[in-house]
Amino acid sequence: MQTTNQETELRQKATATAGMVYFGSIVTGFLGIVGALIAMTENLGAGGIYLLASAFAFGLLANALFRH
Repeated sequence: MQTTNQETELRQKATATAGMVYFGSIVTGFLGIVGALIAMTENLGAGGIYLLASAFAFGLLANALFRH
């Protein structure tokens, strides 16, 4: 079974979109950890919010990667 040019383009776009979502989740997770560390060193109460955002991003990423 041969794929058409349009099907190939759609697969490439879907792969690129998934890659951007994974990259964005990883960046958000690590920036959340960095933000929490900065907030904790300056005795701000917002460290938990940053950790919540980080956990949410990593949780969504893990769900997407390990789903069958």
